[in-house]
Amino acid sequence: MNIDDKIKQELESEAKQIDQILVHDPGLFNMLANAYKGKLGGWLILVGIVTFFVSILMFWCGYEFFFVEGSLEHKLQWGVALLLSTMIQISLKMWTFMEMNRQSTLRELKRFELSLNKLTNTVNRS
Repeated sequence: MNIDDKIKQELESEAKQIDQILVHDPGLFNMLANAYKGKLGGWLILVGIVTFFVSILMFWCGYEFFFVEGSLEHKLQWGVALLLSTMIQISLKMWTFMEMNRQSTLRELKRFELSLNKLTNTVNRS
């Protein structure tokens, strides 16, 4: 067996291991539910409520900007409000997704810590 075949075999075995890991990886809604169960769950609820109201404001501003007749100054005010509400909504959603990512990373670090502790105990017993 030459080196190319060994590399190919190793890559195939790693791909199988990655596929097994991805099967057990939680989906988006499970990750979101886990984030609400974390230490910042109350803040996530508050941010979700604020995001909902900002979304309503954003749609209202969009309606006023695009469909209601008015002066140029009036349209400009609604356009600025639309842009600001969109930016606020984006930042709140980004914070929510970053919190989901943090919870997922902490969970994986804890799994790694438990595996390392188990390996250390096994080595110390030998």
